[in-house]
Amino acid sequence: MSKKDRRRVMAQIWGTPTSHDIDMVDEGNQIVVFSNYRGIINWWMEIFKAYYPNIKCREKGDTIKIKPTMGVTIKLNKTTRLMKISGKDHWPWFVDTFEKLLDVGNGDAVELQSDGASAVSENSVTRYLQLDKDDEEVQDLLDRIPEGGGIMHHEFIMRLWKSLLDDWFGVGAAVYIVTPRIDSERLFTVMLLMIRNKGTGFSVTLLTPAKQDGERFEKIMEKTKRRMKEVKTAQDSRLISDVKLQWVMDTLIIQHEDFSTNFIAAHKDGEAEVLTTTAHFHKAHFHHQQKDNVCYNRLSPHDLRKNYLLPLNIGNNVF
Repeated sequence: MSKKDRRRVMAQIWGTPTSHDIDMVDEGNQIVVFSNYRGIINWWMEIFKAYYPNIKCREKGDTIKIKPTMGVTIKLNKTTRLMKISGKDHWPWFVDTFEKLLDVGNGDAVELQSDGASAVSENSVTRYLQLDKDDEEVQDLLDRIPEGGGIMHHEFIMRLWKSLLDDWFGVGAAVYIVTPRIDSERLFTVMLLMIRNKGTGFSVTLLTPAKQDGERFEKIMEKTKRRMKEVKTAQDSRLISDVKLQWVMDTLIIQHEDFSTNFIAAHKDGEAEVLTTTAHFHKAHFHHQQKDNVCYNRLSPHDLRKNYLLPLNIGNNVF
């Protein structure tokens, strides 16, 4: 199996819901799993004991050694919080078992507390997005839009755009982002929101022209990927690993059409919402003293499909 195929498998496993953030790296002869939560080793031990009731552990210094099956060795370090999975059969064991372990963790293990006073770790995507918001924020923002729509400031539109997407991803909705112009910063934000809400079962479709202002979308995507790899945490490690980036690329559906409208929309459980605006999802509308029209509506999924999605050749395989 090629490195890229292995990364895709790991990305799928990483997408399993977890009560806290974990990450993983394939080093060939071993897989390293890590987290910033101080109780992570105890959490892993609870999982292993639940999944392997008769498992035996050997502890020496800061290291706990486990052999869950023949050909597989797991070392947990209480100081570095690293899990290292090695052995001649470590890859097939990881593919067959690790997702099941995460499911056990979600059901049986105690949810962890983060380091420090904040529930958001220093290197978390949530902190980078500045999305430490309460549950009422989205509705408060929507209430500020006049009935029938109105002209709003660029900062308000960006805040609402980001908060609505986060809300929709968080409830596992089918989400649509439609814009004739999107820059790498806005695309980067979409990807971070996806990572923040992984495991909720959302789907997301981005509809945008293949060429924008003379620049091909592929070039915008390459800029965004570079940005994903370059952004660092306070500890100077990468905010987004290759596994997380792969998961984003496998999850984000991209379609190309030529048009000049802007909206984001979502549907779930027989309800739909749409936010329309004259603002492109581009720095030209968000980095200057720009004002644009904004209108928010609730409607049926049928009307969303008929009036917004089908005219742009999307939504044919949904509902």
